[in-house]
Amino acid sequence: MNNPKILHCCKDVVFFGPDGAGKTTLAQDLVGYFRANGRRSRICWMRGRHSLAFMLAQIFTRLGYYRTIKSPDGSVSFDVFDPSLLPKIRRLWQFLEFISILPWIITRFYLPKALGYVVVSERYVVDTVVYLGYWLGEDTLLSFLSRVLLSFVPRDSFLIHMDAETSVLLQRRFDDVITEDYIVFQRKAYKTLARSLNALTIDTTSSGAEENFQRILQYIGSPSCGRR
Repeated sequence: MNNPKILHCCKDVVFFGPDGAGKTTLAQDLVGYFRANGRRSRICWMRGRHSLAFMLAQIFTRLGYYRTIKSPDGSVSFDVFDPSLLPKIRRLWQFLEFISILPWIITRFYLPKALGYVVVSERYVVDTVVYLGYWLGEDTLLSFLSRVLLSFVPRDSFLIHMDAETSVLLQRRFDDVITEDYIVFQRKAYKTLARSLNALTIDTTSSGAEENFQRILQYIGSPSCGRR
């Protein structure tokens, strides 16, 4: 499918959704499509615990403020800093995450965009908001800083919410350090944000990558050429 409207109209594409929903494959396919048709494009990836937040999380983990997370099959485990073990720094930690990701937003998204690239975000600030909501509490999804983060999504971009049944997501990530409660939280939070952001939702439970890719091309090649 070679639609001129896609190549000349599309600005940026922002994927979001739970782990295992198929974002990586489709984001890479879309970048490949743009490049094969003469449009400069690049992948953007960010979520949480970047730069300063990452370094501090490593320190707190060594001090014992961590939770051990295992893969669904129990073969892999990983110690992850859990801010809930330090409730007094809850609000401070959200601010630290915010200032830590700002350089990434500028250098990984807005700088390439300014240079004429079509930026395809496999993960972006929507994922940061959900990530912080899981670790700091569901009310964080509605916080001022979360709203500021979401404001960094350009209004002319296309938002694509990827989802699948929880059992399918766990099966796809059976050897990854991830928990069922995290998947359940992600699915609920992403669905709420998808509605508020007027995103296209694609359920990949039983659909294949090629079918989903064609649906995305049809979406970003629509005459409206915009999302809001």
